[in-house]
Amino acid sequence: MLLKRGQLTIFIIVAILIIAFVVLFFVFRGGIQREKPASPEVVPIKNFVQECLDETAEEIVYEIAQQGGYGSPENVFEFEGKEYAYYLINGNNHMPSKIQVEKEISDDLNAKIFICTNYFSDFPDYEITQGNAESSAKILENKIILEMRYPLTIKKGESISILEDFKTEIPVRAGLVYDSVSEFIIEQEKNKEQGFCLSCLPENLIQNNLNVEINDKINNTLIFRFKDNASKLNNKTFEWVFANQY
Repeated sequence: MLLKRGQLTIFIIVAILIIAFVVLFFVFRGGIQREKPASPEVVPIKNFVQECLDETAEEIVYEIAQQGGYGSPENVFEFEGKEYAYYLINGNNHMPSKIQVEKEISDDLNAKIFICTNYFSDFPDYEITQGNAESSAKILENKIILEMRYPLTIKKGESISILEDFKTEIPVRAGLVYDSVSEFIIEQEKNKEQGFCLSCLPENLIQNNLNVEINDKINNTLIFRFKDNASKLNNKTFEWVFANQY
């Protein structure tokens, strides 16, 4: 009798372990497969938004780099119809932090993605409700990663689907260029008494395939272009542009 009870206890323990294993298997499986494949009805919408994200992000990154990391610079030098963000004014450093630049990119994308999607007018057979876009940018040495939450409720016939998470990577060495500019500005700030300091330019520019173009001085101001010969956006060389007052 005791033997039968012992065998029954073992069978119960084994059954519990099997059930626990099956439950854990599906829990972990669900955790790994967080993103379900899009239904055929929403694939055209998903691809369309992804193309908009890719194109808009590239345009924004290029434009913001041309404006010294700002979407709308406050301290600007105007020359020949263009505005250049001031970094050094009276020896004071106005270069934006990398976190600030990331926010400028994100904010610009949040506003401009709607222009590209254009209320999804290219998809008259769909009923699409869109929420606010919320994005985050991360500047790395060799690329910029952009993640965007853009909630879309898509209805076609009786089918209703939801899309919300999108991501793109811009293959430019933005972090490398930014760090080179920052190094120059910090050294220039230390040597502000002597005016423009040519020796303050980073020594590893050539090694990193970067070069710097400097305009002739205009109204005590020099315009700098840190150009990355290894990065292009829309067939244009990626460059970081700013002005210093001396």
